[in-house]
Amino acid sequence: PCLLSQREVEILMFLSAIVMMKNRRSITVEQHIGNIFMFSKVANAILFFRLDIRMGLLYLTLCIVFLMTCKPPLYMGPEYIKYFSDKTIDEELERDKRVTWIVEFFANWSSECQSFAPIFADLSLKYNCAGLHFGKVDVGRYTDVSTRYQVSTSPLTQ
Repeated sequence: PCLLSQREVEILMFLSAIVMMKNRRSITVEQHIGNIFMFSKVANAILFFRLDIRMGLLYLTLCIVFLMTCKPPLYMGPEYIKYFSDKTIDEELERDKRVTWIVEFFANWSSECQSFAPIFADLSLKYNCAGLHFGKVDVGRYTDVSTRYQVSTSPLTQ
């Protein structure tokens, strides 16, 4: 019979506690499932290392190769969003004073920004009108815009 040792049960309970804590901040179902899979991979790596160091190294190598080759898909759905560059943002925001802009400063490498993209697109579809417009600026590409508007581009920023 396949029985788990006390140490393996502790590892799995620790995994479930970590997943529950991380899922409190998740917005979408995809983030919940992604957290479960990510921490399951960590628990599997620990269990493989306990079984045999070679199997643990093989599993860890496969996980790293998978993470480097398979990127999460970017949102490409419908939206009413204007993408700004460093030259167009100021003139567009100053063009009509009656228009209120909601501008998202995003980074392509940030998973939080990627998970917020469909929500921002949905807001732009629902609330875009003559007096309210939505825009985006890629702070990874236009760093001078981020410093001008005091947006932190550090990977540790939420």
